[in-house]
Amino acid sequence: MNRENEIFTRSLMARVCNSDSLAEALEIFTQAGPLLDGCKFVFAAKSGAAPGFAVNRTFSGGASIRSLFNTERVVVLDTETVREMRSGKATYPIDYSISLDTQAVSYLEPFVSGKSIARLPTDMKEVFDFIARDDVSVDPIPYMLENVHNLHDQGAADRIYAKLRVYEILRTLDTQWLQSRGEARSVLSDPDLTKRAQEHIARMFADRDDDRFTRGLTFRYQFVYCHLLQMALIQLSSPKASLANKMLQFLEFCDSVMAIMNGRETALARAYFERGQDLTFFGKIQKGKPDLFRLLGGMAWDLWHVRQLEEAMTFKPAPQARYFFPALLTFDKRLIEVIDLYPLKACAFKEGQSEPMPVFDGDWFDLVATGEAAKHSIQERFFSSEARASRDARRDGVKSNIEEITKGLETKLSQVALVNCPSH
Repeated sequence: MNRENEIFTRSLMARVCNSDSLAEALEIFTQAGPLLDGCKFVFAAKSGAAPGFAVNRTFSGGASIRSLFNTERVVVLDTETVREMRSGKATYPIDYSISLDTQAVSYLEPFVSGKSIARLPTDMKEVFDFIARDDVSVDPIPYMLENVHNLHDQGAADRIYAKLRVYEILRTLDTQWLQSRGEARSVLSDPDLTKRAQEHIARMFADRDDDRFTRGLTFRYQFVYCHLLQMALIQLSSPKASLANKMLQFLEFCDSVMAIMNGRETALARAYFERGQDLTFFGKIQKGKPDLFRLLGGMAWDLWHVRQLEEAMTFKPAPQARYFFPALLTFDKRLIEVIDLYPLKACAFKEGQSEPMPVFDGDWFDLVATGEAAKHSIQERFFSSEARASRDARRDGVKSNIEEITKGLETKLSQVALVNCPSH
């Protein structure tokens, strides 16, 4: 597909996603015909298919599951499903998985490693009961991706291996033992657990040694990190500036420096500029904080794991599955707060391409402007056909210059925050 056709296809996809109703979305999809072959759309809905257990819920022990949508049901659109709907009832297989983030494993680890009391507290048993269900699938993807770059010596590798072994115990919990004894153990033998953990870490070493993989991973992490650096730079430089002024600075950065307007980061910026450190995700970000850049780095991984959920929707882990629905299990209330800022109305993608199109469930311009005049000004300045074309033309340059962009932002923030710039 040439670039012009790709842009036209994505504009059609955007029209479907931004429809005022599911009926209108179906009409646009139908009218587009073969132009949208291979394109898939998932809409949040009050009625429709249930995406496995990849839905929002909160446990009494503080853990929460968050998906990309704020509804328990979804409606899907694609050529095959629409064809089946017209001939009767559409039935399609799905796959799903719930990722455990690093903090979730840290909370659960003592109960499977002998470091805590054997019998589970009532509130924690609720989480284990859920994980242990035969129809619940959990995975260690966030931890593995976050730690690929940390396999730098034997000590680090040993620590990572130990975590991966905990993941395997959590993935293979003995349900009967859990119910009868209130204790967490695996149905696998120690040699089998060891073998699985070794397979995980072997894949991580292979990924670490794959230049293309590590470059892609590094770029996606730095891309999110740069947005957080700019948010902190704006807030710490002028905490009393107007919200409109702060948002305009952020939009200018997204447009001129990053060559893309990202909704999720924009929603986060708005909340931060309004609430400052009262937004707990940024609660520790302040001037004079010696570990400021380490904190922002950890926040970047957290936010990137949410972005990973969007990208994961384009995956097809099970060959027979028509759709894959990811979710995240975490004990991190700060991260839950961030996810809840930006629920999706829809997410679209083209099969074979890991470029999801997430669409906010609300008026995106309400996030960036106060008042109709400001909305109109922002639309003209940043969303004209010329502005979009300019960002599109400059985007590859951002990928090649991301290191310089990152270092430049770190230098500026170190001067404003009065802390040392990180060494690379």
